[in-house]
Amino acid sequence: MSDFNKVFVMGRLTRDAQTKTMQNGIDMAYFSIATNQAKKNTDGTWGQIANFIDLTLYGNRAKAIAPYLIQGQQVVIDGHLAQRRWEKDGKKFQRLEVMVDDLKFIGRYQKSDLAKAADSEKAETVTEENLPPIFEEGEY
Repeated sequence: MSDFNKVFVMGRLTRDAQTKTMQNGIDMAYFSIATNQAKKNTDGTWGQIANFIDLTLYGNRAKAIAPYLIQGQQVVIDGHLAQRRWEKDGKKFQRLEVMVDDLKFIGRYQKSDLAKAADSEKAETVTEENLPPIFEEGEY
């Protein structure tokens, strides 16, 4: 049996996506989402625990979708785990993150969100008619 590396997660963006173009010319967007998990407290009551998950999106989709990945927007992510390893100043670092394979927007944009995206240098013109496309597997 082969190994299985698949992640499905739904949450709200904790900050606007940041974009950059790598040296090889590939665009990337990175952002984080928060998810809540119910947990029973020691006194028997129920509370919430927030989990923060780092995500990375590569390619043409990163540049196209980034203006709409704004703080508070709810998304569903289909992806896989990837571990990054690097060395800086003689110290070794590692980080586990989710690489986005597919992304779906949940809920509607607020008009203030549209204005924010339109004012961004990342977007040209944003209207309710040209909200971000939903990418299906194989369309990118």
